[in-house]
Amino acid sequence: MVNTGKMHGYMRMYWGKKILEWSTEPEKAFQKALYLNNKYELDGRDPNGFAGVAWCFGKHDRPWVTRPIFGNVRFMSFEGLRRKFDADAYATRHSQ
Repeated sequence: MVNTGKMHGYMRMYWGKKILEWSTEPEKAFQKALYLNNKYELDGRDPNGFAGVAWCFGKHDRPWVTRPIFGNVRFMSFEGLRRKFDADAYATRHSQ
């Protein structure tokens, strides 16, 4: 995000879900994700950026099976990310 101002949609979803998973409270996770998005993404402080972060926390998405930490918010694993997206190629391309 620092170099390009943009993160691929799948990576943004994964990133938001991990912030939620690693946080002690969902409210704090949302504030942290919103802060990072506003600071580093091109759509920061924009309604679309806010909606993208909110989606990671269940806004505009149907409820899923209740899980620890996530409640009814859709979970996203690294394996799930890799099935839909070439995360290794993305990391290699953007780590230079």
